[in-house]
Amino acid sequence: MATLPTVHVVEDGFVGVIKGESIRLYGSTVQYLRGGKTDVPYDVTFKVGDEAEYDSYNLSYTGIIISIGAKTVTIDTGDTGSRTRRLKLAEFSRRNQRFDAAETRRKNAIEMQCI
Repeated sequence: MATLPTVHVVEDGFVGVIKGESIRLYGSTVQYLRGGKTDVPYDVTFKVGDEAEYDSYNLSYTGIIISIGAKTVTIDTGDTGSRTRRLKLAEFSRRNQRFDAAETRRKNAIEMQCI
């Protein structure tokens, strides 16, 4: 029998969590274009071992998901000393609802030329 996710409501959508296995982000966000604003739906699932964003400033910082709990997601930053970052579900959703690893690497490469 399949495990059913625990669903949490966040600011602009929903987060479905299966502890220790996966986290699903779904809903819609507002995107502003020249012609006005439009709702853009998203539906993405992450599993333990997947790459995700944990922080950003000029660059987007990503790492590997090492734990998915009922209220938080823990990401290994890859820094020396096995440093980890624990994000609450709302922050994880905000940072990763439209995450694309390849696009993030491309943007980081461009930004690194300017730093």
